[in-house]
Amino acid sequence: MFVEVVDGVGAVRDADNLKALSVRAASAASLVDAALVRGVADDGSHVWLDIVELKARGAATVADPAAWGAGFDGMIAFAGQHGWVNDTGDAVRAHVEPPA
Repeated sequence: MFVEVVDGVGAVRDADNLKALSVRAASAASLVDAALVRGVADDGSHVWLDIVELKARGAATVADPAAWGAGFDGMIAFAGQHGWVNDTGDAVRAHVEPPA
């Protein structure tokens, strides 16, 4: 799954791919979607995404939101095991890639 940035707003794409998470933007600073972005990581090549908002936007794009939500929760649990979820458990770290 990835978040595509268009005019500063993040839209979830390829939500069925729960094996990857990235943001496609010219830079981390170009993603100004306040509801989705919790902040830019210190290295400038990662952002923190609000987990609840990301899940809601992803669920809105799939045929079976309930089944997808269970898979999403598994992806977030995996991310947490690798230190990619913040200390309060409400944001997940995603790397920033240039737009395709």
